[in-house]
Amino acid sequence: MTEMIDFAAFVEKFMAEVPGGIEGDLEMRRRNPRPFVDTTVADIRPDRLDDDQIDSWFDYMAWNLWELIASRSTEGESGLIPRQEYETLSFVQQWDVYPDAMRAITAEVGIDGLVDLGRVSKREVGTKVNHLRNYACALMPILGRGVGVKLDLVDPLGSRSDVETCIQFGRRLWHGTWGDGPGLASGRGFTLPHLDRDVLDPLVAAAVSVEDPDHRAVFRRFNAATELFGFMLHYDNRLGMGDTGPYPLPGGGFALVRDHFLHETAYPWADVAEGMPYAVTEVMVFRDDTIDVTINDIGTTFTTPSTYLDRLDSVVVFARDTMDTPMSELRILDDDEMRAISAQAEKGVLALYRMYAKKSVDEKIWDGITVYSHDFLRPIAQRVGIWDRIREGGFDTPSELTKKAWPTLASGRAGEILAPVFLLGDGFPSVHSES
Repeated sequence: MTEMIDFAAFVEKFMAEVPGGIEGDLEMRRRNPRPFVDTTVADIRPDRLDDDQIDSWFDYMAWNLWELIASRSTEGESGLIPRQEYETLSFVQQWDVYPDAMRAITAEVGIDGLVDLGRVSKREVGTKVNHLRNYACALMPILGRGVGVKLDLVDPLGSRSDVETCIQFGRRLWHGTWGDGPGLASGRGFTLPHLDRDVLDPLVAAAVSVEDPDHRAVFRRFNAATELFGFMLHYDNRLGMGDTGPYPLPGGGFALVRDHFLHETAYPWADVAEGMPYAVTEVMVFRDDTIDVTINDIGTTFTTPSTYLDRLDSVVVFARDTMDTPMSELRILDDDEMRAISAQAEKGVLALYRMYAKKSVDEKIWDGITVYSHDFLRPIAQRVGIWDRIREGGFDTPSELTKKAWPTLASGRAGEILAPVFLLGDGFPSVHSES
């Protein structure tokens, strides 16, 4: 019983001390007024970091990860797909392959090129070169290091240069998005207002009223069907979706911008999406200023009241037909096309369930590892033009570290390993020799 009570305290507060939300960010900043998750034009440039910088990044990210896991209530084990197993093993795989890939990308475009990549989400919708990838491409391999240390497969003192590579790669992307200051939603009041106004305003101007109940019903079905389809296409996780905002609007109210990624051709099972747009973007306008909105670092929206879509005033849905479709060629979906895509998405979800059910556990674990290891870095490497070169280096095969960790993490112990990594800060073992 004591262990249960103690664990409950760590779920309620980070390290049983720091709360979530804005109050938690303020407490972390009281403890460290200038956390290294914030960026400056000067401190993103060095490749080498000192102990205090690494510790600062580790400390804040441990709380940020705890906050994200503690607040996320929209997903979990489906019973069909071994989420914990593939997540844990994917972190390990990423720790083995990401640092070299990051160095190759940096060598190709330079530090300023990474900053420019961080600006993409300010100018485009329907792109995976976005905050989620910028945030997670650094965090996930660091968690793999933590898992490897817990399994006695990684030497925490021998991995400092790779830690530095991951941290700075992410921070350079963050700086492109935000400039000087907090690089994370948690440091910006849990908001993600990425888009520049000259990009956002024409999108909002195209929104039309949902006063007509038939039009409202078409959109509600479309939103639900494409969200679930993107979730399942990306192996039961949120890589197929993401929100930005809230964007305050003249005259009151706000807009939310939501991407659903549908025809992701990187995965062989994506043939169920044949004929769909690569991505659809919903621009939702609310004139009710009493709705409280927060968005976390993986683009998940939380509102009070939770029935925010009941208060939707107007909406427009854009299609980005291919990954490379220019912003100038976005097109608006009418009700008939939304109905058609909704029907295909609903059938596609059933087809995916049937396909996943036929696979062995090991096959599903490797599929999930592939999605995680690809989707956090592939969009960036594709944008740079060296994705094929990175894959030639063994990116798509289980690394030696992954092979060593597989028997333990695929045996049912993944949850046992993940809990302290997510909730107790164990994903961030120190690089200090005296620790």
